[in-house]
This record gives sequence, C-alpha cells and structure tokens, in this order.
Amino acid sequence: MSRRNRALPLATCALTLAALTACAANPNEGKAAPADSSTAATTSAPLTSAEFVNPLPQYPAWRTIGDCMKEAAGARGIDFTESGPTGGALDATKMIQQIQQATANKKGAIITFPASDAFTPVLQQAQKAGIITGTLYGEGGDVVVGPNYTDLGKMYVDAIAKRPGQQNLGLMAQSDTGQAKQWADGVAAAAKATSNVKVVGTVYTNDDAAKALDQANALLTAHPEINVIASHMGSVTPGVVAAIKARSLVGRVALVASGADNGGKEAVADGIAYGAWLQGLCEEGKTVLNAVADKAEGKTVAAHIDAKETIGTKEDLTTLLGQGWG
Repeated sequence: MSRRNRALPLATCALTLAALTACAANPNEGKAAPADSSTAATTSAPLTSAEFVNPLPQYPAWRTIGDCMKEAAGARGIDFTESGPTGGALDATKMIQQIQQATANKKGAIITFPASDAFTPVLQQAQKAGIITGTLYGEGGDVVVGPNYTDLGKMYVDAIAKRPGQQNLGLMAQSDTGQAKQWADGVAAAAKATSNVKVVGTVYTNDDAAKALDQANALLTAHPEINVIASHMGSVTPGVVAAIKARSLVGRVALVASGADNGGKEAVADGIAYGAWLQGLCEEGKTVLNAVADKAEGKTVAAHIDAKETIGTKEDLTTLLGQGWG
C-alpha cells in the first residue's frame, strides 16, 4: 500500500498503504475531517450492499485489502462492488467521482481511502444520504481503520535508531498534508528525541510509482550524507532500490520500506532495505467491512479501530509474513 498506501498499504500503503501502501499504499496517506455527528448515517437494518472505492486496485497491498473485504462481505450476504482508478497512480479526482456515483446508486455503505481534504464533503454527502461510510488510513468515515501516523513515525525511528552510528534520514512522503504530514512530523519529533537519528531531507511523490526514481535521486543528490531512506508508501520501493543500485550505494544507504510487496521482501533479503513496515492487511479489509455492517445493524462500533503494525527486519521478516503480516 501506498500501504497503501500501502500506499498504501498501503498503504503504498500499504499499505503500502501503503502499504501496504502500500504500500500503502499505503498503502498511501490523505486526510478528511471527521464527520459531523449530526449528519452521520443512522440506521438499524442489515447492510445489503457496499462499495469499496480502492485507491490503487492493481497494487498488491490494496488488492489484498479489497479481496479480503469482498470475502467478509460474502460471508455476511452483502452485495459487494469495487471501483477505483485504472492506472498505476492514485487519482483522487476519479475516486471522488466514484464515491459520488456510489452515493447516487444508494449503496448501503461506502468504504475508501480519503486521499485529500476534498474527500470531506463527498463523505459527508454520503452520510447525509443515510449511507454508512468507512475509511482506511484516514479520518472522515463513520468508522475508521488505520494507524496513528504520528505513532507510526515514531515506530520507524525506533527501528532506525537501533542501527549503529549516525543515521541521516531522507523521507519520501505522499505530500506535505494530511496523514503523510502526520507521519513525517512523527518521524521528525521522534528523531529529535534520539542521539543518532536526524531527518535531513524530504521529497514527495503523490504516491506515484513513476516519480519514485527521480525523487529518490533528487533526495540523494541534494543530501549526499543520507544513509537511510524511509517511506510510508510501498509504491516508491522499486525506484529507491534502483537509485541505490545505480549509485553503487548498496551497503551505504539503506531503505526502510512500506510493505513486503513490490520488492520490499527482496530488498530486505538482499540487504538493500534494513526493514519494512508491515500491517495485517487482510484483517484490516475484513475489519472495516464488518464494522460498517455492524454499525448498520445498530451495534456499538468504535469510531477508530487501530491497525496492527510492526517493522520487520531481515531477522524476522519471513516469520512475520508467515504469520499473516504484509
């Protein structure tokens, strides 16, 4: 994902976001303001339909989330549909159009990744129409599933600080707003509390894999002292790995990736990546689907459900993947 991003997953992220990453993409990281409780959907009937507006349907972390969401919907007898941009880059405008269409189609629930502040009014419009909304890795839904990005930034730093010597850190973020900013700010704050980690530069890719190589090169050119690159987006992994190899920096610059997909696992195994941010991607997809379904039935559901996450290194990555992390 851009875990995704991951994305984000994945969310690139993972996911990646992601990613997730995203990947997450994360899977990948955006922000929508919390829904006004006076306009949030209220109902007490079984959920009959749901649509997932997937930010990166082709990215592995987000593909896993969507597939597991569909599985959970099938188990509950819910008619499940999925939409999303058809290209390899996150397209917030297209996603917003698809949320509006799902609202017009009177879906019982809409689930998405709020990639920008522009998602706020469209999610509120859905809520006013009596539709239950769920969001992954960003606020704005009646139900939110995802990490606390400030805490995630600290998790990255805690892992990086274990490396010997001074760690000059370059960040690759989706943007300088929303959840991506929260992650970067969390990294910066945590780094200041250490004796050996310093953030020396940040670049942005909008969770677009095609921009990753150029931005990684720009980061390394502007800050040759960098010996660690970290991202919350799985979409940047191939570009960063390519930049490190092309500059003969293997062993001198390490990546902390978002997710095991999109080359993350291989980068760790090859010693190019120090570690990878892992999430319970399938569990997250099922959790958000079941949460909106439970809310539709009038059950008590937490407004924010924390995603499970960890940083896997060469020593434990294979074990963690075998336990269902991704």
